[in-house]
Amino acid sequence: MRKTRIALTVLASLTASFQTFASSDIESCQWGSTDCFIVSPPVLDVTNDTRDNLLRLVSEKKPVTLDSQPVPADMTRSRSFYFGYHDATSSAPASPATPADALPAPLESQIAALGLDTSVLEVAKMSQGEEENRHISNSLTTVSLFYQALLDDTALTPEQRRALAIARMSLPDSPESGSQTEALNYPEGSSARAFRDYLLAANDFYQGSYPDATQAFTALQTAKQKWVAETASYMLMRTALNQSSENASGEYGDFDVKKIDKNAATLARTAAQAYLTAWPNGQYRASAEGMMRRIDWYLEDWDTLAVRYEQSLNQASTKDEIVKLIAENDLKLQSKDQSGDAMFISAPNAPLLTFTQTLRLMRSNDCNPRQPCVDQAYLDTLKPIFAQASQLPLWHYLTLVQSFRTADYAAVTANITEVKTLPARDIVTFSEQVLYGDALMAQQQWPAARDRWTHLLTLTQDAEQQQFLQARLAAALVSGDEVDRIYAPDSRVTNLRYRSLVLKTRATPELLRQQASSGPNDEERTIALHTLLVRDLTEGRYGEWLQDRKLSQHITQPVVSEAFADVQLTAFDWTGEKTEKGYVCPALETVVTQLSQRAGNSHALNCLSEFFRTTNVSVSTWSDSGGNGTLDTIVAAGKHPGRPDRQHYYQQVIGNSKTEPEDKSYALYRAVMCYAPSGYNDCGGKDVDKAQRQRWFVQLKKQYPGSTWANKLKYYW
Repeated sequence: MRKTRIALTVLASLTASFQTFASSDIESCQWGSTDCFIVSPPVLDVTNDTRDNLLRLVSEKKPVTLDSQPVPADMTRSRSFYFGYHDATSSAPASPATPADALPAPLESQIAALGLDTSVLEVAKMSQGEEENRHISNSLTTVSLFYQALLDDTALTPEQRRALAIARMSLPDSPESGSQTEALNYPEGSSARAFRDYLLAANDFYQGSYPDATQAFTALQTAKQKWVAETASYMLMRTALNQSSENASGEYGDFDVKKIDKNAATLARTAAQAYLTAWPNGQYRASAEGMMRRIDWYLEDWDTLAVRYEQSLNQASTKDEIVKLIAENDLKLQSKDQSGDAMFISAPNAPLLTFTQTLRLMRSNDCNPRQPCVDQAYLDTLKPIFAQASQLPLWHYLTLVQSFRTADYAAVTANITEVKTLPARDIVTFSEQVLYGDALMAQQQWPAARDRWTHLLTLTQDAEQQQFLQARLAAALVSGDEVDRIYAPDSRVTNLRYRSLVLKTRATPELLRQQASSGPNDEERTIALHTLLVRDLTEGRYGEWLQDRKLSQHITQPVVSEAFADVQLTAFDWTGEKTEKGYVCPALETVVTQLSQRAGNSHALNCLSEFFRTTNVSVSTWSDSGGNGTLDTIVAAGKHPGRPDRQHYYQQVIGNSKTEPEDKSYALYRAVMCYAPSGYNDCGGKDVDKAQRQRWFVQLKKQYPGSTWANKLKYYW
């Protein structure tokens, strides 16, 4: 039975962090933003954010650097490195702010060259960022493109350029602006006429007169003025695209792709293809290619959309491009089922998206018409997609994950070759080696798992992989009852976060004393001593507490930073302050001395309770838990020492026939107050039912009428 439980524990560590299929953000950390580091560990895993899996896969073949969390200068003194959400704003230098009214660099000089009044600048600044929907293309950037086209055309007179520039800036203030533009009566066939007619067509577009805009842009495709001809060709696509979504609002004003006019969207696709054919290196090429993805989405052509995303990701050369594409893909395709749409499963010629989506599907064992059962037979149907793309290692990895999911650990280890070197930036190979180690863990082969993680640590120089493997190694040592090896001089587990977590949850008092006196630095010695002193108190080792407190002499520099607020040794300097008014306690050292002399001293037990109540001192793993992978799961499965049980102290005092009235009445009062006002126990220990709380209440009122505590207690909860 224990073997089964351990196997399930390892598997739970791979699934516990995801309860749904969604790739998810938290409010303060938007995925892909410069304010948030990548959260998933450096392996391809079913529990990872799907976007992270794809980001790591795509970027490792490109000269880009991901926004990974910074590595502390000294990992032995920091608990800040873990695989989870980090807010980068507190550690990264602030980027220079861009003024809200800033103009595109060329526009100011263009306005001057066109001889426009500087007041146009103010109009431009005021209008920036105000438009949406079809008006989003009416930006300062597009104004600048138009102005540059005017300046580049030598056939225009200065007066024509100025008049056309003014007309462009007023576009599209109102339906009347079209009449004002039409009044610019330039000769048929001239450049000035072409620019004017373009503005008239654009005015129709912005006014939502799509049939008129289509007719006008179609005619302008053959204009002799090349900028006008190219832009008109491009705008035909935008016109059809906007027309297709004209009535695509849902019941609550939200966008509903089901309400897209598919005929208009098809025309948009034809127009986009025509533009890219006629202008293969045109100035709007990138925009048109991006719009092709939107058209595929509008047409719900998921296979084509998947291929287009994959091609775009392969072509992207910067981190920002990759991140933007992945975020768009996740919203429009891979996680579109979160809005109620059909689930994306796989697509020919899109092995990366098929791979990451299959990992996502593996989070669940549900089988229904909406979601396929991921089993070996299903994986076999996907194999041609990977074979055709020469990506069979990805398919092979999926089969290994499937073997792990079905607890066929022997198949996992039999089908993975142990490596003697780890190639740089090869996440598939690294993930396979990790899966091998996890299979050993699941089979409780602790020495083999320990040696596996240690071996991999000698092979990699990558900081993320190093920290990931350290957590795995610590988990194997804890599970194999070899906790002491984590703190050996030659230990490969150097991350203080992992060492602290194990000290707080699995260390014996002897090991805590060892680390408190001879740990590698003041930070670890502080954690060990704080944990030891709390446990001495909660486990009734009062005489040892008096001796152990002297170990503070080994701490050369007190650790008082906010990052170590959970282990402040100054808490044990408690002088009896903040106790309930009317009940007096001596300093903690006096209280513990009294208990060392007589463990049942009622007044001292009440005062020990007051120490814990007023300071909230405990062995807390809040600062160490989360983002530690399997280690979190394994330590969470056991009983955590160092949690005060004030309720037990009160019960001892109440049950002691020799307790003084002042102490017993206070203990009765406090025992009931453990449940105030919510009815939930905040004193620790096993809950008592409401009937018991009522008996304490009645006992206090009857045996100690008129006492401070009987008068003060009005309810039982």
